[in-house]
Amino acid sequence: MESQIEELYKFIYPLAIRAGEILLEGYERTEKQVDIKGAFYDVVTDYDNKIEEFLMNAILAKYPQHKFIGEEETAKNNNVSKELTDAPTWIIDPIDGTSNFIKQIPHVSVSIALSINKQIVLGIMNNPAQNKVYTAKLGQGAYCNGKPIHVSNCQRLGDANVAYEVSLLHVHKESNKHIKRIYHVGRQARRTLAYSCVVDELCMVAAGNLDAFYIEDMYPWDCAAGSLLVREAGGVLTHPFGGPFDIMKPDLICAGTEALRKELEDVLRRADQEKSVGGDEH
Repeated sequence: MESQIEELYKFIYPLAIRAGEILLEGYERTEKQVDIKGAFYDVVTDYDNKIEEFLMNAILAKYPQHKFIGEEETAKNNNVSKELTDAPTWIIDPIDGTSNFIKQIPHVSVSIALSINKQIVLGIMNNPAQNKVYTAKLGQGAYCNGKPIHVSNCQRLGDANVAYEVSLLHVHKESNKHIKRIYHVGRQARRTLAYSCVVDELCMVAAGNLDAFYIEDMYPWDCAAGSLLVREAGGVLTHPFGGPFDIMKPDLICAGTEALRKELEDVLRRADQEKSVGGDEH
């Protein structure tokens, strides 16, 4: 397996670099073609499609039997899958942080992961706006621009920089839940942040820039490569309430230490017991 992973890594790495060059070309343009995919917040640009088509076509030319789980699913072929199987499967987000991309906010990345036998075995995340390429191979550590990275050793929420991201997928149904949770996390964490780019936030946890990160209602391509990077950097990543992380329903808490992850989980649990914000104080 290790030699297979290395072969596939050497194949995909230059493609990830080229994909980042395409992203940067679009990022630097002041005018972009922007479409709404469904809901008002779900935007896509011509560069999302361009990057995904480039990657899928290049992979299929070399490995025609490989499968894909991709955000835009622009290629009209039978290799695009809605389920994760044992087959080698590329999980691709051509541009994570599309809204940032449109506004030239530098939290934007190409994310590429490979699953074999339902396990993520390699990940590459390229943020060309910050000139950072994060890489991970199963059992071989985490890297940024070729240098090893490691999560922080933060143990307490009061000392932690925590990213709390709210997906708009179910925002109208879940708004009260998130208001309560953000209130409690915001009161107890040293700092609460959001960057609107799940890939970048996972990379920042892996690199120790953030101490913890929480998100629900995401898709596999948002978290596949980053989940491997966090674990290879020494971090802890689980379902928000402590169960195993599931790449096909990637709700998650991740942190540099289990103590911090557990404290953040406990805060979310307490928040969910309230009927309204600050309910324990009245």
